[in-house]
Amino acid sequence: MTKRQRQRQGRLARCLRSAMAAAALCASTAMAQTPPPVPQFKDYPANAPYTGKNHPLVLDSDFARSYRTRLREAIATGKPSFAGRYIVTRWGCGTGGCNVGAVIDASTGHAISMPFALMSVYPLKPQYEKEDGQELIYRLSSRLLVQAGDIDSSNSSGKDVVEFYELRDGEFRFIRSAPYGRAAQPKP
Repeated sequence: MTKRQRQRQGRLARCLRSAMAAAALCASTAMAQTPPPVPQFKDYPANAPYTGKNHPLVLDSDFARSYRTRLREAIATGKPSFAGRYIVTRWGCGTGGCNVGAVIDASTGHAISMPFALMSVYPLKPQYEKEDGQELIYRLSSRLLVQAGDIDSSNSSGKDVVEFYELRDGEFRFIRSAPYGRAAQPKP
């Protein structure tokens, strides 16, 4: 191979490396700008629905003792509607538009508080339009819980967010957060 051929091959190799680096940079930038997919109820399946008699409330935590009247009323009259065996209950927290609540395991009587209080709920994004503007979305067949509104949590980026949680091993585990409503609109 002549000196000229080696130089040409070297230039071609450098050009190819530069093109590959540019393509990788473009791909990583495009991937970074693509939001993660919205969690789906079907991806968090629950066990078969519990059909037995509701277990009496178990007062095994400060939370259960503090809200025993609300929780006892819910377990006395409620039916499982979340994650196969949980009864969902909510109540106001003393200010306009604020909701707190819990899920109660109908089979054991143990109560788990909702991840955070919800306030000032605004219309949901189009993917939730069939939910009639609910700020708390859940299914009997799924362990996924969706909260939407003005949520004061360490996971949210500000007001008007949708937060996704999985109920696993007796606790809510944060999956992701996404802005919606006023927070999702571009700034002028």
